Amino acid sequence: MNTPLRFGLPVLVALLLAGAAAAGCGGDAAGDAGPSPLHRTFDSPETLAEAVLAALADGDNAALEALPLSELEFRTVVWPELPSSLPGRGLPFDYVWGDLHQKSTNSMRRLIDRHGGKRYALAGLTFAGETTPYETYRVHRETLLTVRDDAGDQHELALFGSILERDGAFKLFSYVVD
Repeated sequence: MNTPLRFGLPVLVALLLAGAAAAGCGGDAAGDAGPSPLHRTFDSPETLAEAVLAALADGDNAALEALPLSELEFRTVVWPELPSSLPGRGLPFDYVWGDLHQKSTNSMRRLIDRHGGKRYALAGLTFAGETTPYETYRVHRETLLTVRDDAGDQHELALFGSILERDGAFKLFSYVVD
């Protein structure tokens, strides 16, 4: 039995587009900062660092894996603005992403081996390296965390490398320590 449509085709198309837009613009648990196509972003470098510390303490490898740039984020946000993406440079995206992803994964594994299960309280965060501005984002390099361990002792740790800032939101670039 055929049921007649109560909506005209233009209304149906508008509803489908509105639903797709709503599905695509939902934030994440960490608070996506609006129009940025980055996921799992944070309001400050400190809240990002606290998420890394919490995941390390809890042994939550899935959370640690979700924090750095994904291939899609790197391809759509970062790559188009990097000098290495310019024609004539001879560096294909797949090579650059593959290298970064492998190094980040290896660094994350070492991070888990050295600090997994340890509880640290963030006391401060600084960038020892330069901040590089690009057209739509900035990269803050050489992140140093000042933390306190369970005994109250203070340590300065380089647990991950750079942080990307875009539209007021912060995203872990990778676990590669600059």
